[in-house]
Amino acid sequence: MKKEILLGMAAFSMLIASCGGGESADTTGADTTKKDTTPVVVTNNYSVDTAASMVSWKAYGSLTDTSKYHTGSLKLSAGNITTSDSAGTSTLTAGDLTFDMASATDAAGMTDLDAHLESAEFFDIAQFATSSFAFESFDGTNATGTLSIIGKTVSISAPTLVTITPESVNIEVSMFLIDFLAMEMPYYVADAKQKPAKQHNPKVEVTATIVATKI
Repeated sequence: MKKEILLGMAAFSMLIASCGGGESADTTGADTTKKDTTPVVVTNNYSVDTAASMVSWKAYGSLTDTSKYHTGSLKLSAGNITTSDSAGTSTLTAGDLTFDMASATDAAGMTDLDAHLESAEFFDIAQFATSSFAFESFDGTNATGTLSIIGKTVSISAPTLVTITPESVNIEVSMFLIDFLAMEMPYYVADAKQKPAKQHNPKVEVTATIVATKI
């Protein structure tokens, strides 16, 4: 009888141990460090290639007749673009562009018009040799920023396609309008005093290609 009782107690002890009633497992050396899952953000800077970049413009000689117009171009003199890369996705985050206003030329080679554009009636390059654009945001479709020209500032938002690679950034800005009458450009202020049939359209169409390479 005593032997049976001892055997029963031994069996009960083994049962308790198998159910976890024994000592806790040794966790010495286990890695209990909480892993940081915050995405790593890498900032990349690019310098604008002024030879490969260009602004194009189209100005209409009438308020209603779209068959009368001049086209031309404007060069950049400097610029920087900044992007951020996180988890393999690159985003345009900052940028500043400087334009050489003396480079504004008519596509047809009308040198008298080029000289007129440099005068105080238009861009007044003796006082405002450069203009600038400061990037503010890009929502994946439209780029927004502030244009400073002839001593005035105006907010610009335009459809924009941005292509980013490790070595370069290509920005294609689709057509947007600059209203030079609203900016009180002297030529258009005087022109607005004429009869509508003789007025020029003060809203100039602008597109741009910006190319930048990794610094």
